[in-house]
Amino acid sequence: MLDTIFQASLVRWYNTSIKRSFMLAEDTYENWVLLAADDGSFLYRMGNEEGRTKFGELLLCPPGVTLYRQALEPISFLFIEFRWTDADNRPIMSGPDVSSGKVSFQRIDHYSATFSRIREFADSSIKGQFAYKQHLLTDLLYLCAAEQLDKTTQITTTDPVIRAAVRHIHNHAYEPLSLKLLSDQASLSQSQFSRRFQAAMGVSPIVYLTAIRMRKAQSLLLNTELTLEAVAQQCGYQNGFYLSRVFSNTYSMSPSAFRKAYRI
Repeated sequence: MLDTIFQASLVRWYNTSIKRSFMLAEDTYENWVLLAADDGSFLYRMGNEEGRTKFGELLLCPPGVTLYRQALEPISFLFIEFRWTDADNRPIMSGPDVSSGKVSFQRIDHYSATFSRIREFADSSIKGQFAYKQHLLTDLLYLCAAEQLDKTTQITTTDPVIRAAVRHIHNHAYEPLSLKLLSDQASLSQSQFSRRFQAAMGVSPIVYLTAIRMRKAQSLLLNTELTLEAVAQQCGYQNGFYLSRVFSNTYSMSPSAFRKAYRI
């Protein structure tokens, strides 16, 4: 999903004041739709999925899928319609790499900060503000991608040693961490620990740690003015040179090129 969000182009943006109900109980769109409650909550159904959504959650509805919604109380909400294409300008459809349906945010602090900026545009014309709204759409899709990636890295193993190691990695991902430290804590040799971790989690401990750090590096590059050295320090790397090398190996693009290409 991270490879595709930059081909998302805003079509319509509508965020409301408090309303008693939706204008339409159902609709089918030719583009992707993002629908998120601010105040209040609502019931929804799309395809085989149905449920209730409130602040801290949003819906991603693919093209051609009918979205049913019913307000449970007076509600304000954000509606965004956007085109989503791949690098060859072909429409992106929902699938294993691009989720649809309800997204519940664990990163609620970032989501809340983004939504506070979204509220600034209530009842305003899109003219003259298109670029910034496009940026906010990209930010929301980044958060969706991060949540999706988090789900793929949840601690699913029953191995108590590896569960403890994964928790330690998440709690100390941006501090100095080494394979030796992790294996010593597990009372295993480095080779034994690596094999056991790989068997339990599907990736090596270093790849697992790097994925966590790269997500934070991407967020800082896009959402702050921090220098590469400062980003490196916040992501657990000794210096900007080493971060740049890891980032380039991971995404085939330097951090500076990433920031220049994808930041609005």
